[in-house]
Order: sequence, then structure tokens, then C-alpha cells
Amino acid sequence: MFVIGLTGGIGAGKSEAGNILRELGAVVIDADKVAHLSYLPCTEAYEQLVALFGTGILDDSGVVDRTKLGSRIFDDDVARKALESIVWPATRLWIENRLKGEEDRDTNIVVLEVPKLFESGWDDIADVVWTIEVSTINAITRVQKRTGLSPWEVKSRIDAQMSNEQRSELAGLTINNDGDIGALRSRIHEAWKSLPVNRE
Repeated sequence: MFVIGLTGGIGAGKSEAGNILRELGAVVIDADKVAHLSYLPCTEAYEQLVALFGTGILDDSGVVDRTKLGSRIFDDDVARKALESIVWPATRLWIENRLKGEEDRDTNIVVLEVPKLFESGWDDIADVVWTIEVSTINAITRVQKRTGLSPWEVKSRIDAQMSNEQRSELAGLTINNDGDIGALRSRIHEAWKSLPVNRE
């Protein structure tokens, strides 16, 4: 089994890239979606989050409200690191178990989509890392359109991440996504063809 670590900054187009790779036949694991399982009641991570941040982060049904939680950690490095110390280990354990299952099923290629792949140290799971990169102005435009955040709010989130240059230096392949979806699809298809594995 061959594992591609897929990363990139906010607004870079990781999800679009993941969708294209799924169409090509890869099994795609979205770490963000896995992390959200930690926010569900009756999990150890959930209990730790409520103990740390209080019941004010819960919605009316008792599930962790990501918007409320996000407002608690925004611009607070200590709170953000505390959150990551709870959610990241739980997420990694789930992913490692999933990877074992995919290997048992003789899955050929798995894509692990992780925004903070290098920051979390999860690049050690992947055989190769691809980073999707986009200019700051395009990232701001895309995220604004998707979320309604102000340009300054988006820029602050970009500034809090690893830079494009840092990710590109660490990754095995950098895929630029400043163009349209057709250009992204073409670049990913070329990268797919270059993989040193049987893709049938």
C-alpha cells in the first residue's frame, strides 16, 4: 500500500485535490472529518475537551460546536495547543487503525489529507507528501467566499500557518493551484502517473 500525504494552506484547494484523487481510484482519508469524531459525546477526547473548555463550547444537543470552540482558541496559542494535544492523538490513532484495515483489504493507494501534516509530525505516515499551494490573494478570496470572514480574519489565519515556502521545502511535490479546476486536475493526473506503484 502506498500512502500520499496531502497538505496545503487554508484556501489552497486540498479538498478539490482529494476529490480528483478519489476519482482516480485512491482511498481518501480526510483528517479534519476524522478529528470531528472527537467532538461527539461518549468519546475520551470529548470528555477532555469539555473539562478543559467548559460546557460553553457545546451546542443544544450536547455536541461540541466547532464555531464556539474556534472562537475560544482564535488568537490564543496556549488554548490551540491544548486543543491539539487532545484531538491530534485521538485522530492519529483512528487513522492508523484505518490504514491497517486498508492494508488488510489490499488497498493500492491511500491519500491522507491533513492541513497541518508537518506541524503534527504525521508526514512519517506517508510514503510521499504532496502540498497544494496558492497565492495569498487567491487564498483570501476563496476563503472569504466560502466563509464570509473578513480579509483581515483570513489573513490572520494564513499567517498562523506554516508558510507556502516552508511546506514546499519539506514536501516531495508542490502542486500550484492558482488556476482553475481544469489546471489542477491536469497537474494531479500528471503526478498520479508518476507514482512508483501499480495504479490498476
